[in-house]
Amino acid sequence: KLASPEQFHLAVIDMLMPGIDGLETFLALKKQQPELLGVLITGHGTMDTAIQAMELGFSGFIRKPFTPVELVHVVKESFRKAVLFEENTRLKTLIPLYRLGEKFIISQTKEDVLGELIRTVAIQTGTQRISVMLYDETEGCLRIAAAKGLKEEIVHKVRIKPGERIAGRVFQTGEPIIMGGGAEDNPRLASFLKSRNIIASISFPLKARGTTLGVLNVSRVKTGSPFSQADIEMLSVICSQAVMALENVRIMDEKAERIRMRALFEQYVAPEVAEVLIAHEQNPMEVGEIRDITVLFADIRNFTNLVQHLPLKTLRSLLNDFFDLLTGIVFMFKGTLDKFMGDAVLAVFGAPNHIKKPHNAAVSASMEMLRRFDKLKKTWASTKEPFGQVGLGIGISSGEMFLGNVGSQRRLDYTVIGTDVNIAQRLASEAASGQILITESVKSQLGSRFRVTQEPSRLLRGLEKQIPVFSIGTE
Repeated sequence: KLASPEQFHLAVIDMLMPGIDGLETFLALKKQQPELLGVLITGHGTMDTAIQAMELGFSGFIRKPFTPVELVHVVKESFRKAVLFEENTRLKTLIPLYRLGEKFIISQTKEDVLGELIRTVAIQTGTQRISVMLYDETEGCLRIAAAKGLKEEIVHKVRIKPGERIAGRVFQTGEPIIMGGGAEDNPRLASFLKSRNIIASISFPLKARGTTLGVLNVSRVKTGSPFSQADIEMLSVICSQAVMALENVRIMDEKAERIRMRALFEQYVAPEVAEVLIAHEQNPMEVGEIRDITVLFADIRNFTNLVQHLPLKTLRSLLNDFFDLLTGIVFMFKGTLDKFMGDAVLAVFGAPNHIKKPHNAAVSASMEMLRRFDKLKKTWASTKEPFGQVGLGIGISSGEMFLGNVGSQRRLDYTVIGTDVNIAQRLASEAASGQILITESVKSQLGSRFRVTQEPSRLLRGLEKQIPVFSIGTE
């Protein structure tokens, strides 16, 4: 009956019972239930007997003969001492752990957090062998990310799949396993302790938002006492702090990576495009869609002639000023700069940044480009006479186009593709200096805000038939 699995909190045991040794009986019960309280009844009320009882784990001591009232008093006193001891133990554990939590919070990297976890567990449990295993999604298994008391080759070699061995079971179920190396252990699991000369072990899940990230393994080797439920509670606090720190590091890393990627992308594309590329978690090659878009193409007139008369460094300064001017205007009208093409600029309105009237925005931007380009040209001409010969022609078209990544895995270009892109480029080439040419699809959406003049229909290069062309009054 004493060996039954029934749980109880306190045992009142006579030191000498017929055929049974009271001390040995209590030790056997204590092994099954480490938190068990005990009151020892004895006819030998010596100090040595009392000391021996306390050393064995008894919480109370009463000498024969005694009254029921005296026994009840000793039992109540045992429970009171146990409660005080538990509260003191919790305070002694939690206060240092709170301070240790501050160390977790200031950790800057995953390695810092795991190193602090190993050190904290070693100090609090006095164990010789500790490992932290994290799940590797690429390999589909648990791998050791940090360890103490393990050989380097073991750390690099061990791979445990979910459900395999003790750590794999803990990862799969999300529940801790405590092993004491005794007969009460699961025989299938106890073999793992005996084969490694382990006295006791705990495998504890590392969980964040209901998801198990990995497993903490803590083992006492060769010497030491079994782990208790109090150890489980302590590890729960430590692991919770470590997991929160890991989550903080992950969030900081993701934020830093987004900032880095945005800074990288914005060297080549507009801020809106950078945000689209960062926000899409799919394969970059698959980022793209067909949209109704308005495109603007602006081309410097007589640039080829300019190249023949000016040093390359001067031309470079000219192009930098030109591109800087047009980029600012495109962004001012909520457009997206697609690309620089030699002495020309391709801009997109209506995607990926949605605006209500992309046609109006494109025409307004083109008029502002001509106005400010004329001022810039006068500044150039005051230093070099050939600058007075340059001009700016603009073409605008709209229609269904593909907007997205085009290229290879090694080199991607976020751009627009479609017939109307080619039409806008051809119109810019056909436009006279200071002229804005638009297609019928753009004209139909403008309303009466702009002065529109119909031009002769034109057969543009690459098209099979003529298309209607209109110009925008800039005066």
